[in-house]
Amino acid sequence: MSDIDRASALVQETMDQFDARGSTVAAIARRCQRIASLRGDAVALAWLSLESTDIANEYENKSGTMRETLAARLLKTLPSHEANAKWETAYGDYIRRRRTQPDKQEANLRSVQQIEELVQMLREQEAAMLVPPPPQMHSYDLGKHVSEQMQARVRLVESRVALESVLARIRDRLWEFLTETEYELTFGEATAETFDRLRTYVDRQLTTIAPPALEQFQAAYRRLKDGGDEDRAHALTSCRRVLKTLADQLYPASQEPVTGLDGRARVLDESKFVNRLVQYVAETVGKHENGAVVQASLEDVGARLGALNDLASKGVHAEVTTYEVDTCVVQTYLVVADVLRIRERSTLTGRRGTA
Repeated sequence: MSDIDRASALVQETMDQFDARGSTVAAIARRCQRIASLRGDAVALAWLSLESTDIANEYENKSGTMRETLAARLLKTLPSHEANAKWETAYGDYIRRRRTQPDKQEANLRSVQQIEELVQMLREQEAAMLVPPPPQMHSYDLGKHVSEQMQARVRLVESRVALESVLARIRDRLWEFLTETEYELTFGEATAETFDRLRTYVDRQLTTIAPPALEQFQAAYRRLKDGGDEDRAHALTSCRRVLKTLADQLYPASQEPVTGLDGRARVLDESKFVNRLVQYVAETVGKHENGAVVQASLEDVGARLGALNDLASKGVHAEVTTYEVDTCVVQTYLVVADVLRIRERSTLTGRRGTA
């Protein structure tokens, strides 16, 4: 069973038992930590670790170098600005959940298990306050005893209710995490199957049409798995090379001006690989298709190719996020699949089909 399958099973099991009698917030939090760990979700693992840690005493009686947590190691795989922003947001939300009074900044930073144990202790102290006073107590002493007992019980109740509000907010956040994760895993599984079919088609086509492009796709995936800043930049560069290799195969560069759909003549040299692919699509589809459909298709392919080129160029000049790399790789596959299907149809119908 893969880590994703284990995470999915654990999500379902945790949600099914969420409201079961005896299910503690601490136990749910630990399960959520494991889910985040299996998914490599650095930000979720970071705030879930906070919930399970006695932050109030974390640095007391500590000596030597502290062990680096898994959450810290995973956060390092994100670009620094992205990691800092997400961590600040997660920590701010954690502090807001831990406030014992809405109009004050004071927050309880004990572990969720310690808070639950304290709530239980307060309940037991409240119950002890219900013990009847000694018999035959003087009325004055009885009144004073009852008054003091009531005041003490009110303080206990106020403390308990404040902590129970903290637990309720933590519990709500854990449920939100589980429902979000369930959706992502379910949607991701369906999306992965669709993408796998698309990738299989593209890989099979490139094996015979442009093997170097297939190798460049594989290089992008290897870089993507490595996860460092430099690896992300190289993955984006590989995506650009895929598009250029395909353009070189389907519509080689030329110094002769070519007239596009807009009637303008352009020189489609080596650097104009996006325009060369768009021109290939224009000439391959030709006038045999409905004009409006052709125009919409070309505008869509051209816009996506142009956006990909701009996005991939950032890999050379700027720190890029994991999201940008994922988007680039997926969109590159989508665009390449579009172009290859157009080529496949043209080959079957005997039209342009340069390759």
